[in-house]
Amino acid sequence: MWISHGVGSADGAPTPEQIEHWHRRIAPPQNEFPADGGVSVLLGRTDDAAVGLAHVEAFSTGFRFTLSVRLRQRHPSLAGGGLFMLIGPHIRPDMEVPLENRLLLGIEYVDGRRASTLNDPRMDGPGAVIDDQQLVLVAQGGGGGDLEVDQDLWVAPLPPDGPVTVVLTWPGFGIAESRTILDGALIRAAAARTHLLWPSQPLAAAAEPPAQPRPSTGWFAEPVN
Repeated sequence: MWISHGVGSADGAPTPEQIEHWHRRIAPPQNEFPADGGVSVLLGRTDDAAVGLAHVEAFSTGFRFTLSVRLRQRHPSLAGGGLFMLIGPHIRPDMEVPLENRLLLGIEYVDGRRASTLNDPRMDGPGAVIDDQQLVLVAQGGGGGDLEVDQDLWVAPLPPDGPVTVVLTWPGFGIAESRTILDGALIRAAAARTHLLWPSQPLAAAAEPPAQPRPSTGWFAEPVN
C-alpha cells in the first residue's frame, strides 16, 4: 500500500512509467547479480547491545547492506517481535514507540545528501516526484527474535567517491550518536563488477484476485455491493 503525493495520470493514479521508476528507486534491480562490497564494521556497542553493518552488496543503481542488532539479555517488554519494531521505519499502527527507544540510522554522502530511517520513501508512493539523485534509504526484508535482528536496507543512488558517513544513535540502549566512515570509491568499484543477468523486464500488471468461494444458499451466497 502507498500514499501518493505527486502527479499521476488523469484519474489520479500513478502511470506505469511512474510505477516502474519508483520500483527502480526503492529496490535493487532484479536482473543483476550484485558484487560483494567487502565491508563489515561494528557501528556501536555497549555491554548489553551491539549494532553492526555487514554484507554490503553493490548494484549498478545503489547498494544494499544488513544492519545487525544483538542484545545480551532478553527484555520482557520486547518479547514477541518488539525488538524488530525498534529497528527502521516499520512500526505497527497499534504500537507506540517513543522516539528515544528507536534505533535511528542515517547515511550522508560527501556532497551533503542525506537519508535516514526516520523517513520511509515507500510511503510517498509511485506518484511522488523524486529526483533520481535524491538519496533514499529503504528498509527491505528482515527478521529475528528477542536477542537479534537482521534488517536489510537499500541505499540509492551509488555514492560519489569520498567518505560515506553512517550515523547511528540508540539512546534507549545507551548507544550515543556516532559516525562511521565507509569508502564510497570502494562501493562504486564493487558496482562495476555486478553481473547483468538479462535485460530489464517490464513490470507485469497486477492480476485480478480470484473470486472467493461462496455458500450456495443463504445470505452469504449473494455478492456484496
